[in-house]
Amino acid sequence: MNKRTYHPVFGQITPTYLSIALGMVLVGWQAEVGTLSVTVQWIVFASLLVSVGIPHGALDHLIARETASRAGKTFSLSWFVVRYLLIMIVYGTTWFLFPGLSLGLFLLMSIWHFGETDIERVPSTLIWSVVRLMVGGFVLAFILLTHPTEVTPVLKHMTLNHLLIVSLWQTALSHSWLLLWGWGLLTVCLFRIAFQQSPVIVDWLRLARLAIILALGFALPLLLAFGLYFSGWHALNSFQMTYGYLQHSRRPKQPVVTAGQIWMNSLPLTAIALAFCSALAWWWPYSTLVEDPLRLFFVFLSLITLPHLCVLHIMNNQLKATG
Repeated sequence: MNKRTYHPVFGQITPTYLSIALGMVLVGWQAEVGTLSVTVQWIVFASLLVSVGIPHGALDHLIARETASRAGKTFSLSWFVVRYLLIMIVYGTTWFLFPGLSLGLFLLMSIWHFGETDIERVPSTLIWSVVRLMVGGFVLAFILLTHPTEVTPVLKHMTLNHLLIVSLWQTALSHSWLLLWGWGLLTVCLFRIAFQQSPVIVDWLRLARLAIILALGFALPLLLAFGLYFSGWHALNSFQMTYGYLQHSRRPKQPVVTAGQIWMNSLPLTAIALAFCSALAWWWPYSTLVEDPLRLFFVFLSLITLPHLCVLHIMNNQLKATG
């Protein structure tokens, strides 16, 4: 969404149509055989995560380099890595000391990050920022509240059975559809107000695809619903924006860098992330740690989200500044 027509950098057919097709296949398969097995769910989820989810975050160093180039500054990969790790360490310490507060921060970060990607290239006004928060919050709330039996144990693991958070969650569940309908209606009203104050070109077809992705996720287990949105929608759109952003540094006579080449550039850090997770999974059964591995997985996910969000937020501001 912006004041100019936005041309998809992957051609006329956006890859999110493939995500919709995958979702339809999964829903049809589930209707035929019943609930999909946990093995199938993990295979599909892991495939989406490895092919798109992780690679879209493994381009952060390239985005930061391009941002520095646009600002006329020098880029140091080593300093970038140090800052990235420092943010993770500080936030990890916060998780250890204040798990409830850290979960709230993680949810707020996710809400903003999703909203910033789903409602892209809008003016940096207060009302549009609120709309982004509302949209991101609705997406996350819809996925979580429509899968209560799967979310509840994960929430208890992450917060170490924090009484206040678990109580708030149970209250939200008891009024889940009222909450979602009210949230959705308020979001639509705020969207209309923001549009009246600062008109933009609205890609209604894009919003329709998002609605279809969420509807398909509603009919699927939590793991597939989240994988379909996160990798099949959010990561693909983020990757598309990153692709266009990195084209800026191409010299006039240089050939256009393809999406496949950009994806290949993400493989080194993707491989490191996968190697780390694989080593941890292999080592864990032999360790003497009593910490719940599921909780540690989500904590680690939140740790890499914070610096990634910072990099993408700066990129989005640059995109808005250049129109």
